[in-house]
Amino acid sequence: MHAHSYVGAADPDNPHLVRARVVLVNGHPGAVVPTLARIWAGHAHRDTGALVTATLAHDWEYLDDTITADTTCPLPGRHPVVGVGVALASTAASNLDAPEPVTVFPLCQAAHLDAVWVYLIDCETATVAVHRDDGDALGRYDLHACAAPHPHGQPGRVAGTMRESGGPRGVRYSLTGARG
Repeated sequence: MHAHSYVGAADPDNPHLVRARVVLVNGHPGAVVPTLARIWAGHAHRDTGALVTATLAHDWEYLDDTITADTTCPLPGRHPVVGVGVALASTAASNLDAPEPVTVFPLCQAAHLDAVWVYLIDCETATVAVHRDDGDALGRYDLHACAAPHPHGQPGRVAGTMRESGGPRGVRYSLTGARG
């Protein structure tokens, strides 16, 4: 699935302002939410601030908690980050260049980003809020409840179950472990 998304956090002083990074591939909530929970449980050692720091460090090809030091990326401009995913990174003389700046935008303007989903990590509640590209909130997911081990250690598999239901704005998704 090639749905672009953004992952980041709201500014604590201005919650309508978002600091985020693009995720190019597999941006559907059924993939991103459980992967963020596993990155939080593994790489970030259940420290939500460390999860935010890790996700804001790079723009991403995709997030994947199963990335190891042995992972290689055959495509140029891709760099594996152990326990987090495959970052978009440019190289010069086999050295990684500094990442691009974090994208900052008002949540209500997310539709201008060419992304389907926006994921906001909340350090205070250890949750991930899922927003549509128009800024509408679809749900809030507890990282504790969604941090099940990766099924069979295979990337791209969902550790929770997704349910679709109709609503005034079309299809809505819910994932096991969701909160209000």
